Amino acid sequence: MQDARGRRIGMYAKGGLCLAAALLSLAGCGEARSKRSALTEPEIKRLTLAQQPDRPDRLVVSGETITWEDILAFLPDDGPTPMSLKANLEKSARESSLNRFLEEHRLVVHQRLVNRISSIVLSKRVARDLGDKADEKLTELAQQELRRFTLEEHGGDGAAADEALRRMGMSRVTYVQWKKKEILARDLLRSKYLRNRPITYRELQARYDAMKDRHFAREEVLQLRLIDIDVARVRAEHPNEDPQQRAKDLRQRIDAGEDFSKLAKEHSHGLRSEQGGLWRPRDPAALAPPYDVLARTAQKMQPGEVAGPIAAPGHFFIMKVEDRQERGYRPLSEVQEEVRRDILQQRLREVSDDIDAEIRRQADLADTSRFVEYCLTRFYQQTRGMD
Repeated sequence: MQDARGRRIGMYAKGGLCLAAALLSLAGCGEARSKRSALTEPEIKRLTLAQQPDRPDRLVVSGETITWEDILAFLPDDGPTPMSLKANLEKSARESSLNRFLEEHRLVVHQRLVNRISSIVLSKRVARDLGDKADEKLTELAQQELRRFTLEEHGGDGAAADEALRRMGMSRVTYVQWKKKEILARDLLRSKYLRNRPITYRELQARYDAMKDRHFAREEVLQLRLIDIDVARVRAEHPNEDPQQRAKDLRQRIDAGEDFSKLAKEHSHGLRSEQGGLWRPRDPAALAPPYDVLARTAQKMQPGEVAGPIAAPGHFFIMKVEDRQERGYRPLSEVQEEVRRDILQQRLREVSDDIDAEIRRQADLADTSRFVEYCLTRFYQQTRGMD
């Protein structure tokens, strides 16, 4: 028992707030309290610990007492179990040594205690920030989320839903606590944080600059039509014809108004001739010889413009730029809503982290390890008639 506090099991329940924050009057996002009236950390701890009862089977959290009987109480939202926690502990106590009994049940009892602390802290935060009647509505919404999880994601199969929750490290109770905290964070963000701290253009610009390399980068893309005159084929099929002159004649016909794609189908030796010489969009830097000359020429052109004949080893090209996108970034005006959502998500995480920190602090101020160790040991002794 001497190192019970040192063995404190890390909290992993999702939820929360804290008495320390209440003492500091942290009723929202950055509501300033004067330095003159601020409490120091030792003062907060001393005031909180002063509320703790002398009995080791009692804890006070945000002014509410948690008893061993509260932890043993059957919770219907825990899901179907073959026996209650109390019955399970009694059976184990009769069959195990004290050390084994403590080792087997310390975590689940601690988690029950953390769930109770989370519930109290959440209710206090809701009442403080959103009004006394909001907690019931918040709980109802969280339970609706649990029903949706069971019905929509698991076809109404409660056992399958419970198994999925188990794999997530949750029970129905902890899932509801998690959703309740999530909904609370969103409501706080909407009702207080956004009203008191609107998103400014400077904030949008700063977040855009931080995001743009990963999310808004735009690669250079070139799409073109090409009439490819293969010098070797022209000389093999028409020995007396000059390949370059053929390319010049085709360019004159294009300039006179003839359809580029039709001429490509009739005269191009390229692989895309059947498609009217239309290439798929691609990175011009990836073009291999002899086509790399097209990328250099296209840099000076705008969509719709025609160039050629362009001389390359073994070829004469006539090229029409269909589309060209330069390397750069999508502008802020185009992605502003996405940037705004990212800022809101960050603020939501900050609110949620604040809630989690308050739960952790409340659990730290209450000696949860001592409570769990004492109550389990006492329960074991009573069950075995060792009083």
